[in-house]
Amino acid sequence: MAPPTYPDLGKLARDLFKRGYHPGLWQLDCKTMSSPAIEFFSTGFASQDHSKVVGSLQSKYKIEDYGLTLTERWNTDSWFIGEIVQKDKLSQGLMLALEGKFQPSSDSKDGKFRLGYAQDKFNFLSDMGISSNPMMNCSLVLAHNEFLGGVGCTFDVGDASLSSWKFALGWANDKATVHAELKDGESWLASLFYKLNDQIDAAVELTKTGGGGAENAPEDESQQGGGSDIGVGVGMIYRLEGDALIRGKINSKAELGLGYEQKLRDGVTASISALLDGRNISDGNHKFGVGLALEC
Repeated sequence: MAPPTYPDLGKLARDLFKRGYHPGLWQLDCKTMSSPAIEFFSTGFASQDHSKVVGSLQSKYKIEDYGLTLTERWNTDSWFIGEIVQKDKLSQGLMLALEGKFQPSSDSKDGKFRLGYAQDKFNFLSDMGISSNPMMNCSLVLAHNEFLGGVGCTFDVGDASLSSWKFALGWANDKATVHAELKDGESWLASLFYKLNDQIDAAVELTKTGGGGAENAPEDESQQGGGSDIGVGVGMIYRLEGDALIRGKINSKAELGLGYEQKLRDGVTASISALLDGRNISDGNHKFGVGLALEC
């Protein structure tokens, strides 16, 4: 089995802090399959603060005989996005993809070509924009037993210069995943995901941002640390009986995240979540969210 791609390194801990939390939003997700090869997915968000509604609609069609997947997407910003992917047909482990998008209101156009190749001990992934000044992203992950190592970079093709780089090390087995990453020599991240038993998952994450601030850490994520400070986050998931679970997380800024998810029936799942300002309980910027997921 091939190792994960670079963006998926540390994903278990990252998802534990992000997924299931939607503070300040009403969220609706709908997924359906009209046949085994055709899939439709739509999602919508309504902000409780600004009454702004954002949504998207996606359709996916798979042609198994040729290893092709055709995807079309549209969102409320009037972006039309199309993607064609071929995987494992020209060569086992080879992935080729072409994406294009167009916004009629502004006549904006963009595109991207992606190439991936994975085998038992490595996973290579690259993409390059189709524009007058393209940027190329490349990453490589190597695996040896339970150890993982990865490197990634962004290359400005027009200026023939290296824009950014990152390096990661990790270790994973059936119960635990350890991940550490260094970006541009200025910021770093370390995380531990541990599956205590069938009911409880736990994670710890430490981050240090560069002098430019926490530009990659949205305010609802537990790993924030202001400026160049070190941020600490702890999170857990506890699975209850009856297709229900509770989530919790807290970070070094005393931001407490809580969530509850319940499967109401086959294909219907409801969730509620909250992000509380622990430093100012009586008059803090507390946010609450409600989500509903439908699948058939």
